[in-house]
Amino acid sequence: MKKRDRLLIVVPLLLLLAACTSDVVRKKTEGESSASINARLGLAYMQQGDNDVALEKLQRALKQDPELATAHHYIAELYRQLKSPADAERHYKIALKLTPGDYSLQNNFGVFLCEQGNYAAAEKRFLLAVQNAPATKRRDEFYENLAQCMMRKPDYEKAEKYFRIVLDIAPRMPVSLYQMARISFDNGEYLRARAFFQRFSEIATQSAETLWLGVRIERKLGNPEAADEYARLLKVNFPLADETVSLMESEQ
Repeated sequence: MKKRDRLLIVVPLLLLLAACTSDVVRKKTEGESSASINARLGLAYMQQGDNDVALEKLQRALKQDPELATAHHYIAELYRQLKSPADAERHYKIALKLTPGDYSLQNNFGVFLCEQGNYAAAEKRFLLAVQNAPATKRRDEFYENLAQCMMRKPDYEKAEKYFRIVLDIAPRMPVSLYQMARISFDNGEYLRARAFFQRFSEIATQSAETLWLGVRIERKLGNPEAADEYARLLKVNFPLADETVSLMESEQ
């Protein structure tokens, strides 16, 4: 398969927002501003899917404190969900001006930019997230987001580079293992593809996409028994999937 013909199977990029529970509706914490409370309420309503109330709370928070970075961050994400990219980008940039060292914010802006097709700017933001994050904080996730963004571009050489960095940091990241299996398969490196795929299979639940890759890897390596087992699992567990249709066509 030529690189330009690859079917991109990319999981959604990871957004990192502050954890939020029903605690946000409790009485005001000592010393906490009304703007901060409204920002947290806005986040809570957004996570519950009540976007109208979320927008009202976040707008109120910004009226109370126009320099509250978290409120700009949360409303940027809300506008992103509401498909209002101009408003989202404006608030992301204000939040970054106020808190340039916020690595979660850098990551989320990178996700937004990648979705908008601004891949060079997205790469910059993901790398800043990595640079600003403590060594123990999500650097593997930021690199994986960056790698997936490069797959969307597509720039497969950069994607492979960043997936390898992910696996150097955290060898059991299933998305990176699977994507490295795919990239290796597409490059004709079938033994390497098998190695990555086996590592993936040890820690992750198989899908139609992954089982179909397993079939093709084992066929290329001349191992019909393993290929047939992956094919059996694909037919049994995903009888209506497009990959099962492809499998059936390949057996005719």
